[in-house]
Amino acid sequence: MSTLFLSTYSKDGIISSIGTMSTKGDWLLKNVVIHKIVTFIFTEEQLKSYWEKKKTGLPFATLTNEQYMKLAEEMLEYSSHSQLQQHLMDGGWRSKEETEGLVVAEDDSREDVHVEIVDTSIAKRPTNKLFIDRLTEFRCPQCQFTFYTRELENRSHLLCPSCRNTIQ
Repeated sequence: MSTLFLSTYSKDGIISSIGTMSTKGDWLLKNVVIHKIVTFIFTEEQLKSYWEKKKTGLPFATLTNEQYMKLAEEMLEYSSHSQLQQHLMDGGWRSKEETEGLVVAEDDSREDVHVEIVDTSIAKRPTNKLFIDRLTEFRCPQCQFTFYTRELENRSHLLCPSCRNTIQ
């Protein structure tokens, strides 16, 4: 007979494990890793308010794009779980429309994070979605199948995995 346990640790030692005790009495650990792409949106007003609470003496309007992105990441890092809810796209407060516009700056230097500053007053530019883990989304115009590629070098020979139609 085996016994199942679940353990979750705090933010400092994040790990979630499922373990099963074998009939021999030793624990078999099976870590659960869920990869989910999450979009957090920090509005200019939220960032300005956060900046002013820091009391740096430096006017918010003088921040560079790089400082602006770092400020958003700092705000993300120090937000509680309930505070994060107000920054989640489609979580009740923020919507997809707040992510659409002209990308004026971005940082994609890390594999697990992609940060953008988007000017929402300028109409959305048609682009392929770039996800955190460097996957690009494609939708087949023939069968509407959506698929993802990584590090695609030759786009002219891209075929839909479902209907084998050439993707432009």
